[in-house]
Amino acid sequence: MAMENLTQWNLTFAGVENLWLRVFVLILAIAVLFFSWIGVKTVSFHSQRLLLFVLRFFATTLIVILLLQPQIEQKEVLKLKNKVVCLLDNSASMTLKGGDTGITRFQLVNKFFKDNASFIAELHDTFDVDYLSFSDTIKEISYNDIEGGLGLDGTNTDISQVLKLLKKRYEGKSVKGYLVFSDGADTTELPSTVNKLEVISSLARDLSVPFFTFSPAGNMEARDIAISDVSYDSFTFVRSPWKADVTIKIFGYDDLKLPLTLKQGNDIIASRVLDTGKERELHIDLSFTPHMTGTFLYTLSLPVQPHEAITENNQVSFLVKVVRDKIRIMHVCGRPSWDERFLRRVLKSDPNIDLISFFILRTPSDVTEARTDELSLIPFPVDELFTQALGSFDLVIFQNFDYRPYDSSFFRFSHYLKNIQKFVTELGGGFLMIGGDISFSTGGYDGTPIDEILPVNLVAEKDTIDTTRLKAILTTEGLKHPVTALDADADRNSAIWKDLPELDGCNVTSGLKQDAVSLAIYPLKGNPPLISVRDAGQGRCMAITTDSLWRWNFLSVGKGGSNRHYIKFWQNSIKWLIKDPTLNPVHIMVNKETFLPNEEIQIKITVVGGNYQPLGGVQLAIDVSDEFSGKSIFSAKGTTGGDGQYRATIKHGSEGYYIVKVVAKRETDEIGQDYAVFNIALENREFKDPFIMRDILAKMAEVSGGEYFDLPATNIKEKFSIENPPVVKLVGKRQITLWDNGYIFLSILALVSIEWWIRKRGGLS
Repeated sequence: MAMENLTQWNLTFAGVENLWLRVFVLILAIAVLFFSWIGVKTVSFHSQRLLLFVLRFFATTLIVILLLQPQIEQKEVLKLKNKVVCLLDNSASMTLKGGDTGITRFQLVNKFFKDNASFIAELHDTFDVDYLSFSDTIKEISYNDIEGGLGLDGTNTDISQVLKLLKKRYEGKSVKGYLVFSDGADTTELPSTVNKLEVISSLARDLSVPFFTFSPAGNMEARDIAISDVSYDSFTFVRSPWKADVTIKIFGYDDLKLPLTLKQGNDIIASRVLDTGKERELHIDLSFTPHMTGTFLYTLSLPVQPHEAITENNQVSFLVKVVRDKIRIMHVCGRPSWDERFLRRVLKSDPNIDLISFFILRTPSDVTEARTDELSLIPFPVDELFTQALGSFDLVIFQNFDYRPYDSSFFRFSHYLKNIQKFVTELGGGFLMIGGDISFSTGGYDGTPIDEILPVNLVAEKDTIDTTRLKAILTTEGLKHPVTALDADADRNSAIWKDLPELDGCNVTSGLKQDAVSLAIYPLKGNPPLISVRDAGQGRCMAITTDSLWRWNFLSVGKGGSNRHYIKFWQNSIKWLIKDPTLNPVHIMVNKETFLPNEEIQIKITVVGGNYQPLGGVQLAIDVSDEFSGKSIFSAKGTTGGDGQYRATIKHGSEGYYIVKVVAKRETDEIGQDYAVFNIALENREFKDPFIMRDILAKMAEVSGGEYFDLPATNIKEKFSIENPPVVKLVGKRQITLWDNGYIFLSILALVSIEWWIRKRGGLS
């Protein structure tokens, strides 16, 4: 800001620029005058003598002027004020309250300007004062914005970037001081090899302007419990341990007992109670084993403490994608058979299956005279399989297996049946029972926990074994179920089932459970179920009441056919039992996992038919809702096009995790459903660590030649001063020459002529 306009006059010499030459010319002129005076002293008349000297003096003076070429320079200048820049931190961390004071950090900044009003007024009178707010960038504000008008909504603080922007903004301008009001909480994440304090110090030093920094005093530290960081793999394998390293920071609390909880949706899957003591940072290892594939939302949380300044960082949510590495199958068979042999061959030949198979050739009741360690047949490792290792499997198969020889007081196999039930209903595992003379009711499973999950009812008094050789017949449900889809075309699939070889009989059970589905029957009286399925809790179960499916392999090949239908049936069965997502005809894809508020979210839904070709004309019911509250934010109905796809675009402004659900129907039949999860979040690092970083601000002041102050600060005018040298700006100039004039030459000629005439007349030499 200009103070006043000034005119400056300067005398310069254009002829002889060298100072010593100017001195030589003056000395020469003085010498000429000296010898001239000596020469005129012989003139007898005093008036004549004086006149001659005056003429010589003026002539010499004019010659000197011609040699030196003097000129007057007129300058118009503008006298300016030096600049002082006030920088105010507008990041969200400035809203934090200190301890039990109830005062926010920015309220202390407001108080500074009120308590030092005279200093601020003097600053405005003496300097040109700029006001800037900053977080990861800078914004020009006014003095009036400080009280109430400054939005404290910066989500990241990058002091290094701010210093770079200051250098660019004020390059070439006369800045004499930076006043910085901040908590110093720089949130930038740099490589471990880079020292943030050194980087900021170097940038502050390069500006060559003193920094006077102001930060809340020690009693303003916020009280907070923060989940500062969670280190985890966003990609893991089903039924394999998933681990997370959790960093918890504690500010202002001692000797707490904190329950740390890990949830999947609203279900608690892991928890620990932490005894904090005097620690300020805890590192906790959490782990659990996922039992289903898909993308899942997990939430870590700590309870809010009294007087806690920040509650947002007590909870952290994240998405983990769970995929299948290999299908782990435990196959337990009561005795060797053709059916066991062909099934085992199919399972072992599949590179995606990790098979653990046991043949029960010796039971605890078998009598042997040899010692156990001398036998080549090892006992059935019941406890290891059905307690320690059970959760690591995807599917358990009981094939013609009677558990009762192991239900002694020592083995207690009935106890392990309960574990299998929980494996299915709670862990989402699959269970398959295959028939035979020691299976189902004849294996003693009626009234056991296995009976509760099987799709067929077991009643020992009513169940029988029928050995009539007949062909399996598909039910109405079996015509469209993925397990019995041996060909993508429905007509060809029906023909295949009709051509399959006959079977050697089945276990005749007491019918289906109410929520079970029969896919194929054995055409005896009462049409007993041959292949039936059921969803049991989180998992799935299947019952095959025959031990002669091997005939679909052996006899088909023997007749010159192929065993591909036999292999296809078992592939379909395993995929259905383990809930393989490739069997789902409906698939949702969201273009990414995390969005900014009001950013466009693109949802693509794909529906395929039984032959995995695009299915058009499918009616879709789409719903997008908050994962935690269940509140719907978007719902629509649509129809897939000829490419089997439907696209929807939505926007939403509220942060949170949201689940997209779609149900696909054709007429009245449900084809399938799917879901996907996405996150809307404005990344805010301000509350991850509420610590006031005074060391950064103090270092900036030290290296720049300024000074650091704690807030509140009063009488600041007496504690420091800012240099204020004068600053002028040239706005125009002109030069007036004093020698470039014909009158000077005429004057010299006239003076010399007059002196010559006087000397001639007076008879002087």
